[in-house]
Amino acid sequence: MKNQKLFKTNAAVSIILIIGFLLTSIFSYKANYKASLDNIEQVSSLTSEGIYYQMRTIFAKPVNVSLTMAHDSLLIEHLSDRASREDSGRYEKKTMDYLRSYQEKYKYDSVFLVSASTKKYYSFNGLDRTLDKGNPENQWYYDILKSKSEYTIKVDNDEVKGADNKITVFINCKIQDSGGKVIGVVGVGMRVDSLKKILQKYEKESEIGAYFLDDEGIIQISTAYTGYEKTDWFKIRGNEHIRDKILGWKKETSDLDIWTKQSKDGVGKSFISTRYIPELSWHLVIEQKTGKLIDEMKQEIYGSIFMIIAIILAVLFIITSVIKNFNSQLTYLMTEKQTLFKKVTEQLYENIYELNISKNCPAGKSTERYFESLGAGDIPYDQGLRVIAEKQIKEEFRDGYVNTFTPENVLREYKNGNHHLQYDFMISEDGAHYFWMRIRKGPFR
Repeated sequence: MKNQKLFKTNAAVSIILIIGFLLTSIFSYKANYKASLDNIEQVSSLTSEGIYYQMRTIFAKPVNVSLTMAHDSLLIEHLSDRASREDSGRYEKKTMDYLRSYQEKYKYDSVFLVSASTKKYYSFNGLDRTLDKGNPENQWYYDILKSKSEYTIKVDNDEVKGADNKITVFINCKIQDSGGKVIGVVGVGMRVDSLKKILQKYEKESEIGAYFLDDEGIIQISTAYTGYEKTDWFKIRGNEHIRDKILGWKKETSDLDIWTKQSKDGVGKSFISTRYIPELSWHLVIEQKTGKLIDEMKQEIYGSIFMIIAIILAVLFIITSVIKNFNSQLTYLMTEKQTLFKKVTEQLYENIYELNISKNCPAGKSTERYFESLGAGDIPYDQGLRVIAEKQIKEEFRDGYVNTFTPENVLREYKNGNHHLQYDFMISEDGAHYFWMRIRKGPFR
């Protein structure tokens, strides 16, 4: 019989614990998952904003330098001087010195000039090559001549001797004479490696993927790709369904945030935040996947299950031990309880004031001393009640206090079945400083 009761008790406790832990785990999982998704959105948005402003700052200077050179009257005059061009040695030396002065001042990896009349490409080291129209490597030059923009930004290999074809971001600016005719192209270049390091830092700190896309969706700069490879981000990420949304977003003052379906190489959803950079004509795309988050939360669930099992076993062991020892301890506990109850009761009633409502007078020594201390020792209880009210209770609470605890009201409430009266009021011991007090009255027979 005892074993059966023990089994039922353990089973009931186990069921309660399992249900409790299960509900707690479910609610906790949902709350943590939502909080984690909110955190992903915040981190991605902040990272996007940080990269956006840093890249704008980085590119603002080379763009301004290139535009400054393109509008330099001395350079325009130099390109327009046919007599100077005929003296190739002197012309090349002057061009090289001009470009080198900018390279030494701003430390760019590339500073170049192309003459539209001769198609010759000059670097700060001198004449490098001639841009023949049939060479695919020179197509960038003919593209900018057709472009309506004053300048373009292109990621390409640097063909200048000694540059080892390193991938470089070039700012290409048109040079126009007073009549608006394009007489050359000038610009500067920065190695992509330095820009990749910036993205690598953000990706490591925030666990995101950062990409710069052109208007065709080609990755211009990322930690793994450059515009030289002509890699389509939407194809490699499996996000063709959001191509138009991202490439159509041209608001530079705000981000476009999108939750996408499962990506090709991840588990779960991906959060994408994109912003347009008009100076570069690029789209900054920040992607953060939930796969790692889901894996971490699964590990937490497995850990919680293990902990639940351990707790249940521990609780069952304790309950079994307690029940087995219960009978032997019951008599002792009852004796102790009675002794303790007696002591607590004596302490509890030590400060209780007793009143004989039917006879309208205090009952008990402590109550008589209390009334005497306030000058109400030789008068009936109802009169003493008013004396106490006038001496100690704040004026706005006096009538309520007296009306609540008069003998007539107490007896009336008792007959109506209300055996407990209560009143909250403000009282003072020195007549100046008041504090709240609650009095409860009940029958003692």
